[in-house]
Amino acid sequence: MPRQEIPQLIFSFSELKYLFECPYSFKLRFLYGFNPPLHEALGYGKGLHDALAEVHKKAVDGELLDASDAEDLVARHLHTPFAYPELRTKLAQAAAKAIKRYFGTHGEEIPRTVHSEKQVQVHVAPGITVVGRIDLIRRLDTDELAIVDFKSTDRAQAEDVTRDQLHVYAVGYGELTGENADLIEVLNLDEAGKTTREEIEDSLLTEVREDIRKAGEELRTNDLPRLNAWGEQCERCDLVALCREKPGSGHGS
Repeated sequence: MPRQEIPQLIFSFSELKYLFECPYSFKLRFLYGFNPPLHEALGYGKGLHDALAEVHKKAVDGELLDASDAEDLVARHLHTPFAYPELRTKLAQAAAKAIKRYFGTHGEEIPRTVHSEKQVQVHVAPGITVVGRIDLIRRLDTDELAIVDFKSTDRAQAEDVTRDQLHVYAVGYGELTGENADLIEVLNLDEAGKTTREEIEDSLLTEVREDIRKAGEELRTNDLPRLNAWGEQCERCDLVALCREKPGSGHGS
């Protein structure tokens, strides 16, 4: 009898995070094809990300930009097709302010860029691969290597999911380069945003690999249930109306 091939599963981390947070949300989005409503400010977070990617890519090539380049960076990278004119102006101003703030806070670190937007693959288990793109890899003044994720309101997700994501990326970076990163850093681009930095935990690397393996098996067997009860994920979910009523709305949970 011929040996049965294991179906190949390739996740992006944006897909995987939904599978981690709520398997039923993953099913609605990626198997049934439901799309969230379009937000008027759509594109703001990506524009910031792309502008800073240009800053760091040029730094790798030896060209250093500064705060005086902020408006030009915004003009090239900020695309908000669903914003009405007044909102588009406000978003452009906010983006330029965020980039200037970034130069003011992190300008001295920019020359220590190692990679910007580094593509990685993590081979988690037979037939299961996670693909992603690391926003920034930089060398600290301690000579430690940090994996950095840019975060803004438009790109926000739960902190524990971001932490898992960066540990997955740390595994992928090690597989790709043979060099292990030392730290993960979530760099918040919002004015009052919190930036966090922590050492990479080997035990969490192992746990995340196992979580991805389990998620892959659940997808293969179509075991993608709703959450047992209303939770924080439901508050953030733009498809929650397809799943359940909010507690206290008169229809239960």
